[in-house]
Amino acid sequence: MEILTPFSGEVLVLAMLFVLNIRIFFTRRTRIDALSLLAPFSLFVIILEMLAWGLRFSNLAIFALSLACTILNYRNMVRFSQQLFVDSYSIKFFVGSVIFLIITVLAILVTLYTRPVRLNTKRYGVEVSRKYYSYPTSGELSEFKEAAEISDHRNLTLYKFSNKNSAQEKDKLILFVPDVEAECLQYEPYFILLARKGYTVLAADLYDYDFKNFSDFSGTKFLRRFLLVLKEFYARDSSLFREQRNIGARAHRFYSVYERTYKALAKIAHDDFPEKDIYIISDSSAFFPKKKIESIFAGIFTSSESGSRAAPDVLNLQKIPAYTTPGLGFIAQTSPLFSYIVLGKPRDKTCFEPSYCVTLTEQRIK
Repeated sequence: MEILTPFSGEVLVLAMLFVLNIRIFFTRRTRIDALSLLAPFSLFVIILEMLAWGLRFSNLAIFALSLACTILNYRNMVRFSQQLFVDSYSIKFFVGSVIFLIITVLAILVTLYTRPVRLNTKRYGVEVSRKYYSYPTSGELSEFKEAAEISDHRNLTLYKFSNKNSAQEKDKLILFVPDVEAECLQYEPYFILLARKGYTVLAADLYDYDFKNFSDFSGTKFLRRFLLVLKEFYARDSSLFREQRNIGARAHRFYSVYERTYKALAKIAHDDFPEKDIYIISDSSAFFPKKKIESIFAGIFTSSESGSRAAPDVLNLQKIPAYTTPGLGFIAQTSPLFSYIVLGKPRDKTCFEPSYCVTLTEQRIK
């Protein structure tokens, strides 16, 4: 299956806003203006998209546009609720709709031009799945479980990338822990290309808090990555931003998140993939040295299990020279607009960087 991305929701909202604003040219006076309801509906959808995927600069801009369109169409929505026909559009409303239509068209063009580069998993013979787990913030690993019910505390998302052809499947299981300034989706091309080589990849996003706990709202999926990137961007100029100077500070602040992510992945590897050797890859501040990994795995794997599982080798993706955006993932493919505006890296549909990183990664593994 293909994993859905925020791009789909944003395009849907922009399409609704386009229909909403262009209706002034074809809605007749003898009709009830039902299309005015697209304004609040688009606002509702973009809010759901923000809650599901987290706050980003793109959906924040679309939210502002949807809110402005909803305010502009308030009178029309009231008339629709009263089942009144369209009488006439005022000059202010007409001009406002034309302005918002132009902005919407421009937003659609920019969104489509800078759309994420998605690798076709069917073409590459890769299978992708996603599961949710409950991992209480103050709980032990014994409380870690798959979230089967909607009411379960879902704060860990597990992605699995594997090769469909069992003959090409290697006996190596890769566990990947992303930097908190990125999410697994920012590494998707890298995972797919690794799976194409025959490696099974397990990657996880862990958030310490959800919307039931407001004691640290900045730790939720809704805000964490957005605030970290925003702080990084405004604290330094673009060159320092590229160098990722505050890796140590992130490693210290989110140490508990990283440690518990390693434990969760080790637990899943222990239970679901007993026959595979394990290799650890992480990015920037998520990197743990081998001795620390060994101590974590020692509490999960018994002494009778093979040493390659209890003491896996480790790789910091940041140390691969071909990887030019440490801590952020492969954003030239997954977040092209952000990549170009912040780092000056244009959209790369060739996927050269993740492909070359996979080649170098395989050399390290072997």
